[in-house]
Amino acid sequence: MGGLTYNSLFQEAEQVMNCLLEAGFSAYMVGGCVRDPLIGRPIYDVDIATSAHPEQVVALFPKVIPTGLQHGTVTVVMPQNTYEVTTFRKEAAYEGHRRPEEVEFIDDLDEDLRRRDFTINAMAKDVNGCIHDPFGGQADLRRLIIRCVGTAEERFREDALRMMRGVRFASLLGGVFAKSTWKALRVNRETLEFVAMERVRDEIWKLTAGPNPARGWGLLVRSGLLGHTKEPLGALASTDCARWQPLLCALGQVDTAEKRMALLLLGHEVDEAEAQRIVQALRCSGAQQDAMLAVLRADARLAAGGTAALAAAGEDSGALDAWRRTFAETLFAVGEQGLRDALACRRALLGVGAAREYAAAMQPFLQHGEAWLEDIPVRDLRDIALTGSDVLQATERMAGPWLRQCLEQVWLSVALGELANEREALLDYVRKAWNEQ
Repeated sequence: MGGLTYNSLFQEAEQVMNCLLEAGFSAYMVGGCVRDPLIGRPIYDVDIATSAHPEQVVALFPKVIPTGLQHGTVTVVMPQNTYEVTTFRKEAAYEGHRRPEEVEFIDDLDEDLRRRDFTINAMAKDVNGCIHDPFGGQADLRRLIIRCVGTAEERFREDALRMMRGVRFASLLGGVFAKSTWKALRVNRETLEFVAMERVRDEIWKLTAGPNPARGWGLLVRSGLLGHTKEPLGALASTDCARWQPLLCALGQVDTAEKRMALLLLGHEVDEAEAQRIVQALRCSGAQQDAMLAVLRADARLAAGGTAALAAAGEDSGALDAWRRTFAETLFAVGEQGLRDALACRRALLGVGAAREYAAAMQPFLQHGEAWLEDIPVRDLRDIALTGSDVLQATERMAGPWLRQCLEQVWLSVALGELANEREALLDYVRKAWNEQ
């Protein structure tokens, strides 16, 4: 037990394993909880493999969840953590390049590890912290090599999602594929069409949010994997390396997966309608979609407004008023986060030479945007010292579309410093400007 870190996660894992061992069964930690400590990554969950059958695991613990009994998995609930405990197994022919048609429970750890995807994931650790590594996972991890267990073509034909997982692991490690594994991936990439888009999204999201997203996306481009998804991903499936190169250079200059995905869509000059189709194809959540599409909307507004200001007034000091108005209107339309994210993405793209045609039109926003944002005293309609009821009472008019227009104009005037955000001043403005309309 001395080989394990003594925190609640591992302490309770030891308790689960010792309970299985005392009942006469084998028990090992498997998967990421074995791999990740070897590369200095934190551990958030522990999976356990055992020779005990599911019904035997259920009988040993007071609280369990029958997560997947047919596949040998039971979730053991401990006071602070939960643990997936899975019976050693062999898997027969796979159905639809995704799931095994049959699962056979066995009592051989090596045979259980043999069915796993990559050598770096085919290691086990006993309760004393000793690592069992029959396929050379530690050596591959030291050399940062992604290699399938056994024959790569068989592993990928069994489960096509393994190709995406391999790219993610290479991105995480900054590693390379073994030649045989890379060749098999390219040969079998068409089978990705059998994988649900939600699972493809999960892998894309993890590698995009990871520490080396350019590595992951570079491999996706070179492999052509994303050209074979169940639903088309448009520009994200492009294999034009020359087009991708500056985007990959810019990718790490923004944080969060949402911003990085938005940056890729911007860099490919995808319009909002096509971007929406792509993120919906990926089954992104509503919040993820909103964050990415807000960046595209903000960028489009800034680019259009900046181009118009440049054409109308040149680059003299008076032109800044037009840029500042566009900036405030964009803030109102997409919100502060969307505006900030758009500036960050465009700054990253221009910084690596992508989309230089926007440089002059966008420069004032990039140069002055942060200061302008600090100067704007309001963020949305709730921030102005005026309500719709105030306007109706002041104008003695019936409600209608004009009311929204009036409030937006008041907001913009406050945002630009043309009106003080004081109720009486705003009411006076409304009476004069809207009573006559």
